[in-house]
Amino acid sequence: MQKKLMTALIVGVLLTTTGCKNIFRAYRIDIVQGQAITQEQVDQLRPGMSPAQVRYLLGTPLVTDTLSPSRWDYAYRFLPGTYAKEAKMDKIPHRRVSVFFANGAVEHVEIDGALPTKAPSLPASKDSAVRTTESNAAAQMQQLP
Repeated sequence: MQKKLMTALIVGVLLTTTGCKNIFRAYRIDIVQGQAITQEQVDQLRPGMSPAQVRYLLGTPLVTDTLSPSRWDYAYRFLPGTYAKEAKMDKIPHRRVSVFFANGAVEHVEIDGALPTKAPSLPASKDSAVRTTESNAAAQMQQLP
């Protein structure tokens, strides 16, 4: 009786945990903070550009200091989660691009950290509720009025 109970318990535990990829590690999401600014975008910045031109080129700054509105900071950091680690993606350390303005025009740019040549891509979601194939997206676009 005890042997049957132990066998049933082991089978139950195995059946319960077979859907788990790793029962000892929790799923972790990818943490993307900030905007991915590329070296190509920074190379297009020129002294004398207006804030509107900079905003068009780089997007809205992540940080605008209220005490020093003449400085815009664009920061970026990536910490890989479960699927990114499976795809062998490394974490991206903190990068920062600071744009300084004087008299309403770009004065100079400071870069902290190496910038990529192209925007980093993230692994696709394996969640069926989030995943959309291109054919599904095209079909949805055709149904719009």
